[in-house]
Formats: sequence, C-alpha cells, structure tokens
Amino acid sequence: MVSQKIKVNLEAKKNRLRRRLIGALNESLGALALLAMAVAASAVLIYLYNALLSAPGLELKEISVRGVKELTEKDILELAKIQPRCNLLAVNTDAVARRITANPWVRKIYVGRELPGRLVLDVRERTPIALVKQTGNFYLMDAEGVVFKKLSRTDDVDLAILTGVNLGKAPSPLLAEALKLLEILSADSYASLGTISEIHIDEVFGLSVLTDRGLHLKLGRDNFTGKVRQLDVVLADLEKRGMKNGRLFVDLADISKVTVQRKDAPGKAQEQKKGPQYRI
Repeated sequence: MVSQKIKVNLEAKKNRLRRRLIGALNESLGALALLAMAVAASAVLIYLYNALLSAPGLELKEISVRGVKELTEKDILELAKIQPRCNLLAVNTDAVARRITANPWVRKIYVGRELPGRLVLDVRERTPIALVKQTGNFYLMDAEGVVFKKLSRTDDVDLAILTGVNLGKAPSPLLAEALKLLEILSADSYASLGTISEIHIDEVFGLSVLTDRGLHLKLGRDNFTGKVRQLDVVLADLEKRGMKNGRLFVDLADISKVTVQRKDAPGKAQEQKKGPQYRI
C-alpha cells in the first residue's frame, strides 16, 4: 500500500516535470521564432534602405533657397556644405540647419525634401530695426531686442540709434517700449515727423526721440502710443502758429500740459529753458 502511494507520487512528479519542460521548450522556441523574425525584418529594412540610398531616382538634382534678402543664395549654399549629386535621403537635415543658423543673419531655417530630387532651404532672416552703440562699436538689434551682430562695412543699413542701452545688464522694460515706438513712428502715417535718428532711454526720465527734421520729443515713461497720437494735434497747432518748421523741443511727458520750445541745436533740448515757450 505504501509502495503504491510512492509510485503514484513519483509518477505525478514526472508528469509535472514533463509539462514544465515542454512549456519551457515551447516558450524558448517561440522566443527564437520572434527573434528570427525580427532579424529577418531588420535585414529586409536595411536592404531596402541601402537600395533607396543607391537609387538613381533619388539623386539630389536641385537645391531651392528661399527667403533670403540680406544674404544670397550663394551664401546659404556655402554654409550648407551639401555634397553635389548625393542621395536626397542621405542628407542630414539637422546638421545642415545647424550650419546655416551659425550665420547671425539667420533667425530660423527649414530644411525639407521634395521628392524625387529637390532639397528646400527656407530661410527666415533677422530684420534689424536699430543700432546700439557699445564700447565704440555699433551693433544690429532686431525687433525682439536681440543684438545679433556687430555692424560691418558690408552692412548697408540706415537705422535709428538706441542710446542709453547697457548690453551688459538685464534688458530694461523701456527697451521693448522703445522698439515698439520705433516701429510705430516708422509707419507712413508719421512720415511728417521725418526719419527717426535716435531714441534715448533713461530709467528716470523715460524715452526721448530725435528726428532728422529737428524734432526732439520727450515722452516720459508711459502711454507712448497715446502721446504719439496727441503729437498730431500738437503739430497741427504749431502749423497754425507758423512754428512747425525749425528745431523744436516738444515735452509730452505730461500729456495734460504739453510744452514746445524752439531750439537752435538738437543737443540743447535738455538745457536750461531759454527763449519763447508755448503751452498747447
């Protein structure tokens, strides 16, 4: 009786072991089959990729450069350093973009493929809006307040100068206001003011504007758009009084009491008040 129980237990253990071995073998065979399929799929993909790289129909035949103004198509192609007649899919677009954006004029670049054989380089250049003088040199600044390059002899620009700017410190909130004001005053609707030659930033007194027609505008620290609109009323009143021509200092810091002074020279606008003064 005891020996029969032992035989039954041994048989049960053998059966359990056999099932486990069969299960483990099936799992191993399944894993090997999946691995073989993955290797085969990888080999096929590699073969197809190599076939595409060598396909004559995907040879780079044209590079289209778009959006350049300050730079030339030749400048962009020299920066891109793309091998002629290479395969279009073999071009590393990220590396090409990095090389082109190394030029300070380039704000953004899109590098795209147009099958079967064209590469597109769509350039977004920086637009300088003002000059900033620091340590005896002039630098170009865009509308976002980014100083992107030192002015060189090859830069054909005629821009207003921002003074009172310290590039070594955190940007003043007045800098952004000065750039917005420069864009507003550069519009055709303010052509009667003349070309803006300088905007001075002072953390205490605010913004002052000089134009090539002899206008010196003191605008204070706030409500610049409203004060510029009020300037139309001031200039119309001056024209009635026969004062519109000549060098004038217009104090708009307090829009409720605008004052106007004649000036013999633009640099005397902040001096002691002399001569006739008018309140609008």
